Amino acid sequence: MPDVDVDEIVATLRERIADRRAAGDYPIGLEQQLESEFQGMLRAIDRHEIDTEKLGALVQSVIVAAHEMRLDAATDSRVPGGSTAHYATARVVSRHITPLAESVRDLGVSVAEALDEVRRLVQAQSAADERQLLDVLAGVMDRLAVIDHLVELTTDLERRVTQLESDRREQ
Repeated sequence: MPDVDVDEIVATLRERIADRRAAGDYPIGLEQQLESEFQGMLRAIDRHEIDTEKLGALVQSVIVAAHEMRLDAATDSRVPGGSTAHYATARVVSRHITPLAESVRDLGVSVAEALDEVRRLVQAQSAADERQLLDVLAGVMDRLAVIDHLVELTTDLERRVTQLESDRREQ
């Protein structure tokens, strides 16, 4: 396969577009219309109602909250003997609450992992949408290049036919 100079192809296409624009082949405002449509497609992909950064921050806050869950309670008291009563009560209650607290902590970690997976999937879907749109746009540009080439060939054929008819009339 021969080497392809992309820069040369792009330069050639730009020259042809400039020539066609100067010849009036492209309607006024076509480029602005195409740019507007392209921006609309990009806005459809980059939907701001899905904020993965905010979701990431929420995941982190759930993780922090789960790990910062405290089981100890203050046992100090201004009442004489109150500290001892609070300490004894805390030991009895913590025996029953500790398994519950560990379950809630595990639940928090699981929720954070689930939210993080949702964030990852949203980012992956957004990237896939963008790739797909770029593929579609590349296909459209390829088709436009083919149409442009066909228009040139048709124009050349019309010119040749006109020349042949003119030569035939002269004979």
